[in-house]
Amino acid sequence: EEELERQKAQALDDLEVQLSTPGGLAGLVSPAVTFGGTAYGHPAGGTPASLAAITPAELRAFHAAAYTPGDAVLVLAGKITAEEGFALAQKHFGGWKATASAAAAAEALGKLPEPRTVVVDLPASGQASVSVLRPTLKRSDPDYIPAQVAATVLGGGYSARLNQEIRIKRGLSYGARAGLSARARAGVLSAVTQTKNESAVEVADLLQAELAGIADRPATPAELSARKSTLVGEFGREIETVDGLSGAIGELALYRLPLTELETYAPAVEAVTAQQVAEVAGRRISADGASLVVVGDAKTFGAALSTKRPGTTVIPAADLDLDQPDLRK
Repeated sequence: EEELERQKAQALDDLEVQLSTPGGLAGLVSPAVTFGGTAYGHPAGGTPASLAAITPAELRAFHAAAYTPGDAVLVLAGKITAEEGFALAQKHFGGWKATASAAAAAEALGKLPEPRTVVVDLPASGQASVSVLRPTLKRSDPDYIPAQVAATVLGGGYSARLNQEIRIKRGLSYGARAGLSARARAGVLSAVTQTKNESAVEVADLLQAELAGIADRPATPAELSARKSTLVGEFGREIETVDGLSGAIGELALYRLPLTELETYAPAVEAVTAQQVAEVAGRRISADGASLVVVGDAKTFGAALSTKRPGTTVIPAADLDLDQPDLRK
């Protein structure tokens, strides 16, 4: 009980900080906006209500059901032979009794919510967080690598399109970024930045336009070269360390992907063409189907955004319920 209460207190303190800042609050709201009503529709770190409700008995029951050999992958990386590794596994885990896997099958998530515009009113907030979010492909999808390149062209570095358009050309933010996060059943393409409350609507339009533009304006050779170098360089730096290598292998095992991707990833990225980027962007990460989340002082931008986007939902931060798909108490 004491251990659990200590961990819950730490987690709730972290949540309190997130709930008080535009960017942190946007990160907590985004799962419900994108995947509300499904298994992915909740903040991964919990909510104030869900954390407070956990009991030691529930933790023990979950551990017994889910922490089983059928769900486990053991990765050893370093100066170790296969024989030594299997001997260590037998020594430390040999008595672990086999059980049926408790992991859910990686079937489709089910019906996702319709795209929407959600404003969380955080009075007196110094800035607004603006996020465009679109459900997209799962990690095992054959389009994953071309989609990663497309997302990186959009917002994967200082010279990527979002930062060029929003920071460098217009000075509306200190930085704008985009990323593709793909999991077993689905992924999400996110384009995110922070700006003055007064420019929130303009920045939302720019994010949406640049997301649409990935399909309409083919990536130039210079863009492709720079962004591919970013992806390949990050991957190379990750797997050159023991921790990074074991993490990369663990991810491939988790998603049941061939371990040969360690060797094929960089050549596959380099082989992606501008036509492939445009084509996968049009099908998998376009602005169609995207939602918008804006967190900030809504008295500054709320009326203008609601006029431009009929049906905009405005929720006072004090009335927010992260455990509900509609986010309302």
